[in-house]
Amino acid sequence: MRPYDYLRILRRRWWVPVLGVMVGSLLVFATQPSQAETLRTTAPRVYVRARTLLLAEPTAKVGFSYAIGYDRIALLTITGPVRDASLRDLGLAGWPTTVQRIFRPNDGSGVLSGSSDAKQKAADAEADLPVPKFRLGKGILTLVGPHGFVTVSPFPDPATGAVAITAVGEKTSALQAANVFSKNIVKYLDKLAGERYQTELTALQRDEAVAEQGLGPLDQQIAAALTANDTATVSGLATRRSSAVAKVDELNGKIRALVAEGPDKNDLQVFDPARENNLVFVSTPGGAAMAPAERLLIGAGVGLLLSLVLLIVIELLGARVREVAGVEGAARMPVVAEIPIMKTDRKERYKVTTASDPASLIAEAYRSLRTSLLAMWQRHPRNVALSETPSEGPGRGRPLRTLLVTSPGPAEGKSITVVNLAAAFAETGVRVIVIDADFRRPTQCRYLDRPVSPNLGDLDISCSAEDLAAILQETDIPGVRLAASAPSKGDPGHSIAVAKAATQVGLELADLVIVDSPPLLLANDAADIALDVDASILLARAGWTRRGGVVASADLLRRLQAPVIGVVVVGAEHAMHAGYYGYYGYYGYGYGYAHPGEVSVMQRLLPWRAKKGSGASRAALTASVAPSTMSDVDPSAPGGVDEPWV
Repeated sequence: MRPYDYLRILRRRWWVPVLGVMVGSLLVFATQPSQAETLRTTAPRVYVRARTLLLAEPTAKVGFSYAIGYDRIALLTITGPVRDASLRDLGLAGWPTTVQRIFRPNDGSGVLSGSSDAKQKAADAEADLPVPKFRLGKGILTLVGPHGFVTVSPFPDPATGAVAITAVGEKTSALQAANVFSKNIVKYLDKLAGERYQTELTALQRDEAVAEQGLGPLDQQIAAALTANDTATVSGLATRRSSAVAKVDELNGKIRALVAEGPDKNDLQVFDPARENNLVFVSTPGGAAMAPAERLLIGAGVGLLLSLVLLIVIELLGARVREVAGVEGAARMPVVAEIPIMKTDRKERYKVTTASDPASLIAEAYRSLRTSLLAMWQRHPRNVALSETPSEGPGRGRPLRTLLVTSPGPAEGKSITVVNLAAAFAETGVRVIVIDADFRRPTQCRYLDRPVSPNLGDLDISCSAEDLAAILQETDIPGVRLAASAPSKGDPGHSIAVAKAATQVGLELADLVIVDSPPLLLANDAADIALDVDASILLARAGWTRRGGVVASADLLRRLQAPVIGVVVVGAEHAMHAGYYGYYGYYGYGYGYAHPGEVSVMQRLLPWRAKKGSGASRAALTASVAPSTMSDVDPSAPGGVDEPWV
């Protein structure tokens, strides 16, 4: 696509950007925060930092406090049962929580994974704590509740035997969080001590029971030995029983001592709970509030940008032909001419511009099409191969007598091209018969302002020239007569056969017969008639006809081996903006064997980035193909499928 094509797309679908701007503005307006929410998120906020200090028993034996896993105690604060119990006590069991890890290297610098606000809170919370001598793993637990958020941070310090639980948030929430988490840590450690006591007591009791069970068999063996008067055996068994009794007494003593001592005392206790008189205020900077007008402007801009991207994506996915390079690459045929777009009001929709306004650019375009058809037909390989009459001169084929105008789909300019081309030929004194073979949607009667009857439906397959002359209608264009279409409710097969017969007998009544056919890909009519005419031209409407339709139509005609002169691009916009449209503005017979092939998406988006000189190389290739060389082409030779002409 050229740069102007983007403006044309915008002009044709202007409502898409407008809708995008409206949708973007409405979304911004619907999601605009309330005034209270704006003040809450933008105004500076003041929080408090509450700290509860847990300290190991100062009178504990030497080295005992250093054996406490302080880093594991800190981990229990933000994960596991201590966290769950604390959330239940705070009434936040159903609210979300976030855990972030901190790692402190030996140099004391802190690295926090999380947002900048979380980093600032962590730095504020640990500002007054001594730097540990070694690497410790810590974490931050952020609690979100109905009254705001609370950040809980455990900071263990084995050097002093302390663990500080710091909570940052609203005053009441911070106090509660610091004390609740500290209390639950102590409770959890007491629970672990009780579980250890119970496990040790159970093990001693089990060993005592096993030892006591071993005394019974020994007593039985000793009694048996006494009965047998075996003194040696009795002495040995007595020694073993004495050892077993000593073992039972030892286990019994341990059990009594363990029960008397009870569970181990938790050496980590709350030393300094969080109170209102030791709170530290922490303020956060406020953000800049965005004005409603700025929000609407940003929303409208985003909507406009997305809509423009959507327009380009739609155009690329549509893959419609727009220019000569794309049409030739899709059809692998030469472009005969470009017909500029015609902008008329509704009442002039069926006006034949070539006859009513001979000096217009549209009339010049159809005259250029006429000239290109005559010249290219004389050099067409099929025409040259069929010409064997010496009187016609060397290298000259037979004149063009029957022409079929077709296109891949509907609304691509077939009917208006037929009547304007007929008027262009009639200007030169050629007698023209227009046969409307599109009996499904006939329109030639509207263009030529003639009644629908008589028509081809009045003829038989074996019609003669006299029969055809009886239904021909004179038109307001001198030299042009019309054979109206058969009724649309007739038999399609019979209507096609009559149209083909009328095309052949029409040669006795006129110099040129032009057939208006249905779309090539929607009905079989055009493909059937294309085998009985001298040549055909394929129409492609710029910005309307899909590339796949052009490829399929050209391949169909190529498989049928129907003689095709080339493709006509209808509705070309760029030619109207060039300031002129004359014989130099069309593509005639210079592109016979040069076609660009596939065009990439980037080439369609940025065509101006193509290498310079590509047009010159194309022209050089065209000029190098002499007419005599073209006339020697055999369409049945190997490789004939790739030839642009069929």
